[in-house]
Amino acid sequence: MANLFQSLQWMHVAAGSLALILFWIPAIAPKGGRTHIRAGWFYVACMSVVVVTALATSGLVFALPLAVRRIAQPLSPAALSNFVRGQRIFATFLAYLAGLTLAAGWQGIWAVETKREPKAMRTPFSLALNVIVLLGGLTVFVLGIKYRSGPLIALSPIGPFVAAGNLRYLLRGPQSRMHWWYEHLSSMIATAIAGYTAFLVFGAARLLPSVARSQLYTIFWVLPALIGVPVIFRTVAYYQRKFHETGGAPRVSSPHVQPDS
Repeated sequence: MANLFQSLQWMHVAAGSLALILFWIPAIAPKGGRTHIRAGWFYVACMSVVVVTALATSGLVFALPLAVRRIAQPLSPAALSNFVRGQRIFATFLAYLAGLTLAAGWQGIWAVETKREPKAMRTPFSLALNVIVLLGGLTVFVLGIKYRSGPLIALSPIGPFVAAGNLRYLLRGPQSRMHWWYEHLSSMIATAIAGYTAFLVFGAARLLPSVARSQLYTIFWVLPALIGVPVIFRTVAYYQRKFHETGGAPRVSSPHVQPDS
């Protein structure tokens, strides 16, 4: 079981590292162009591997923490309880990030794929996924309060923020001509927030163990969200101005418009 866990972990790290590099190609490339689309699909493929391996590893850690961590020496009852609790909190947080990434990515992809018929996005899977992410954020918040974890408390609103926005879009339907483009942008940036959060949190613990044991470690947990969430609002606002959809009732016309020429 430990070997399986390690193999999944290596796949997760490799795919995640590649995804976080690839993210910047469609982010910088002209929107709607060949480079943007091709690099974007490579990014989606890597993030899909990240999500699957994250869910698998979090499930293994939650169910079999002693086996996957190769704990051979006997532990006192108190030490065993603390270890299992810590590992299960870790597994819960990892699954939360994976679910958040999946919900955001799914929304970002299908907002474009269903731009001709936005109601096609409103499937039981999409609705259930976002409800689970919302509940996951509340669970992480409760864990943060119970175990006095500032990082868990700080990151717990991200899931409900993303899930609530997704559900609002799914249930209310389009509110502007370029609705699908705003949804695609904000959702794909949200996947990067989740990805960079996981990279900094778990990568810093391995690469900078002394920092991981200090108060500075909290910065690694919240930095991607502190940067990424304002970027979402600023980016959407930029394109709303570009498409003349700020203020008043937006023009509703053909949604089949390339954002950039």
